[in-house]
Amino acid sequence: MRRFTIFLAGFCIGALLIGLVPSALTQTAPAQPAKSPLFINMTTGDSWRGWMGLHFAHATLKMGHPVTVFLNLDGVRLASKTGEQEKKPSMQRIPREIVADFIKDGGTVLMCGPCMQEFGLRMEDLVAGVQMGRPGLTQGFIFADNARTLTW
Repeated sequence: MRRFTIFLAGFCIGALLIGLVPSALTQTAPAQPAKSPLFINMTTGDSWRGWMGLHFAHATLKMGHPVTVFLNLDGVRLASKTGEQEKKPSMQRIPREIVADFIKDGGTVLMCGPCMQEFGLRMEDLVAGVQMGRPGLTQGFIFADNARTLTW
């Protein structure tokens, strides 16, 4: 009888411990959406920093994620067809070339209108395919289902 009582007590304690195992240890992480959109707020007009952000955006686009780049502040200069854009040894292309290829490959580039005016740019001064951002349009990309945002 004593053995049966010890067995029963051990069985009950074991069952209790199994029930206390945190569910986090037994569950897998929730699946992420296969192709979450990415919205990049690009605020720099520096050629190298801009190139890095645009290169990241283009690589993410090539992975199958919808990517939108919003050029604002002096970042609007990255899409200018003219003007100097320094090319450092680590850069394969200058920013305006990446912008053009990014758009050609299906990426979206939105431009800040007041920022363009500040730098004396007009739509005809920009790489083909750049779109003017505006209230409602820009927010539609920021708040898209499962969208992630990044500031560069």
